Amino acid sequence: MKLSFFSLLKIILEGKSSNRFLIGVIASFSFSIAVILCTIGLMDGFESTLVKSLQRASGDLIIKGRSGFFHFDKSLEKLDELKLVKSITPVVQIEAFLISNNISRGVLVKGIDEDSFKKVTSLEIELKTGEIVLGSEIAKKLNIVVGQEIVLTFASNNKKNQGSPILKSYKVSGIVEHGVYEKDLRFVYLDRKQLIDLFNYTSDSANMALVKLSDYNGLDELKIYQYKLAGKISKDLKIETFWNEFRTLLDAVEIEKLSISMVLQLIVVVAIFNIVAFIIFISERKSQEFYLLRVLGLTIKSVINFWFSMLFAVWFVSCFLSIGLTT
Repeated sequence: MKLSFFSLLKIILEGKSSNRFLIGVIASFSFSIAVILCTIGLMDGFESTLVKSLQRASGDLIIKGRSGFFHFDKSLEKLDELKLVKSITPVVQIEAFLISNNISRGVLVKGIDEDSFKKVTSLEIELKTGEIVLGSEIAKKLNIVVGQEIVLTFASNNKKNQGSPILKSYKVSGIVEHGVYEKDLRFVYLDRKQLIDLFNYTSDSANMALVKLSDYNGLDELKIYQYKLAGKISKDLKIETFWNEFRTLLDAVEIEKLSISMVLQLIVVVAIFNIVAFIIFISERKSQEFYLLRVLGLTIKSVINFWFSMLFAVWFVSCFLSIGLTT
């Protein structure tokens, strides 16, 4: 005797209790899958957003001097002649205090060359002599608006004036958003030539260089480019990926994503127990029907195939519903 899957299903689901039990099993299983999908999606979204924001403000690779400042000479400028390098820009980065409205805040001053900086990053920054651009969060914290005068306090590097601060007034010409809270709270931008003249550095001085690469597929390929460029620069310089300073945070996100996913598997285990309970419930409740079907010639193989098909159907419907719950 052979019965189709739907014929057996109709016999098994006869009665309100069986239908309600099956609906509860599917609902619990789909909900457990949806919780895991949402959690992983949120963690992946956070990681992806952070990576894109870091890249937006720093290009693809960052070159730093192992002992601090270095000369941005022709050897580095010629890197943009390589096929894999689109553009490169020098940066002078110095710590300072920003003073406004009788409040001071520690900031990281970035001296940039406006034209080349725009080619490497996605930040639209326009600077003139005596002007400064602030991160959006520090502007909010100190209630600073465009056109307002602020003061930067630098530590003097002159041996004669050691310990004496350098105070310099600037006009706020713009406010920029990096997409990363820490950067928006700390970063301010000046023209690199102004910063060099203020500290009497040579015109080719820099302690950082940002590199924009040609198109690449994924972060793994970017690491390959990193190693290739490392062999073409001086040993006094080191080259890092744009996410290097947030590497610890990104690693923590990966570990947290894995650990949370493993913990949430317990919800799936509970849902599986519900499925097992449903099978036991139906087997007990419909024992007479199964006995009659066996007498009429229904084989054990057909019963086993039915239950496997039933489990697959529950899994498929639950997965479909979970996708709907996540949207």
